[in-house]
Amino acid sequence: MNKMIPGNKTAIVLTILKGVAGTMAVFAVVTALSYQNQLPVDGKLVMGFPSEFYAEGTGYSPERDEYASFQHFKLLGLLINIVFSTSVFALLCRLYRFIPFRKKK
Repeated sequence: MNKMIPGNKTAIVLTILKGVAGTMAVFAVVTALSYQNQLPVDGKLVMGFPSEFYAEGTGYSPERDEYASFQHFKLLGLLINIVFSTSVFALLCRLYRFIPFRKKK
């Protein structure tokens, strides 16, 4: 039997849950590393790598002659980041197979 396809349905569910948890962990780490809070300096907060999916800030608007604030959320940027996190997690799982000092079953 193929090793990539588990023998029973509970193993499939556990594999999917591990994949989702791993993707969420990679997404959280990448988002935390890409977090840029420059509100006191230039008035902008940015999240997302490789694509920016959230931005917030304040600044002076010369057209209105007042201070204005903005918030931008990009769903496409979030989806790009989720796909990126999934591919990074899959790559890490593939690389883990080639570690020579781990115990083989």
